[in-house]
Amino acid sequence: MAYEALYTRGRPKTLSQLVGQEHISNALARAISSGRLSHAYLLVGTRGTGKTSTARLLSKAMNCDAVHEAQNSGRELDKREIPCNKCDACRNFDSSPDNVEFDAASNRSVEDVTRLLSTAYLAPLRARVKTFIIDEVHMLSFEAVNSILKLIEEPPPNVAFFLATTEINKVPMTIRSRCQVLNFRLIPQQTIAPYLLKLARRLNVALHEDAAKKIARLAEGSMRDALTYLDQCYAMADKEISLDDVNETLGLISDESLDEIIAAIMARDRSAVASAVTAAFQSGLAANAIAEALITRLRDREFELLARGEKNFAELDRIIDAVRKSTGEMYGSGIPDIILEMTLMKLVAPIPTLTLPPTTQAAPTPQPTVNLDAAKKIFYDTASHLGETDASFNTIPNKAVVTNFSGDTLTLTFKSDAMAGLFQKNLSKFEQAATQVAGRAIKFSVVVDKNMPAPVLQNLSESARNNLAGAMDIFHANDADKIND
Repeated sequence: MAYEALYTRGRPKTLSQLVGQEHISNALARAISSGRLSHAYLLVGTRGTGKTSTARLLSKAMNCDAVHEAQNSGRELDKREIPCNKCDACRNFDSSPDNVEFDAASNRSVEDVTRLLSTAYLAPLRARVKTFIIDEVHMLSFEAVNSILKLIEEPPPNVAFFLATTEINKVPMTIRSRCQVLNFRLIPQQTIAPYLLKLARRLNVALHEDAAKKIARLAEGSMRDALTYLDQCYAMADKEISLDDVNETLGLISDESLDEIIAAIMARDRSAVASAVTAAFQSGLAANAIAEALITRLRDREFELLARGEKNFAELDRIIDAVRKSTGEMYGSGIPDIILEMTLMKLVAPIPTLTLPPTTQAAPTPQPTVNLDAAKKIFYDTASHLGETDASFNTIPNKAVVTNFSGDTLTLTFKSDAMAGLFQKNLSKFEQAATQVAGRAIKFSVVVDKNMPAPVLQNLSESARNNLAGAMDIFHANDADKIND
């Protein structure tokens, strides 16, 4: 007799054996017990999660003699009884002409579907219900979908449809709205590994627990993939399957090799990193496979540290980010090996520290020398020039002090707002006259400072100010405003 693959031998025989989909098996068990099964189901989920197996179980249950007896008597059925697998209908299910399984991926034309469904209007030959299991229904052509739409909407008596798909977004809404949708979840690793151990005991094979966990992780939520990996290891092993057997049979890098690479990176040892990566390449592993396995191993290490209460993951995160970026560069590249090697070498390189050059005290910018004497000469000559035509201008030099001369702008400071306002009214005349006196454009800026000493004292020469100060002491005239008047 030909060898039967594990994924077919391991198919569930009852709803209780549907692994990882308890939310579906419980709901279907209640619907079967109460006799409220629908005529059309749409089974949605990724590969290997039990869609076709569930459709076969439902098809069996609809024709199972024990199920119908329990429904008629009102007895609630246990999941282990659905179906019974003992009656004639269950035992002859695979060879029954009333059970039709159809692969829409290879028979997607309207002619194929029409030929298949032409028997839907005929009464079942042996079974109570004629069932149609259509796998990968999203692959049907637009015309083929329309051909089955009417059948699903208004089905003939004693006909049921089970449509399975991995891409529900490609199934037309007209089909989805006429079916009860069963969403199959990815099966957790914690569920797959114990099931593999249980199955291995039935096969009289000693499957190591760490090997079962490794297979469960590789399956990525697919029970069929897990059973296929186990079947491959079972064919190569001799009554015992260890983690090394799994790595060797499936072409995987061992955790020890990954730990060597990580330890060398942590130690910043270039030669150790080069040796570890070279050993991995010599074992025949592809660069992207090594990178993905390294990311997974780093993730495991980080979770182990987290379980121990560690909080500093900066170094592990740095390595994960660098290797993750390198995987994107490898795809489509002709040198993936070199990309991975250089990425790991950069991680080993010391982190450069930024050394700033010694700061030197910048020499202060020399401030331009203000020539107040020249400014005063321009101001007094301008006032004298204007005073020849208007005597009121002769009093301005006694009310203002030249305090700054920057560029071509001469700053005058007044003690009172009144005098500053008077000067502002004649500003244009002063600027025109000053331009003629200086031979270049001169601008005036006006400032008011009421705490400033009397302008008359400010504008006198030093010797004149000393003589005036002595006179003030003799006459006790300490009010500069009186002298100014």
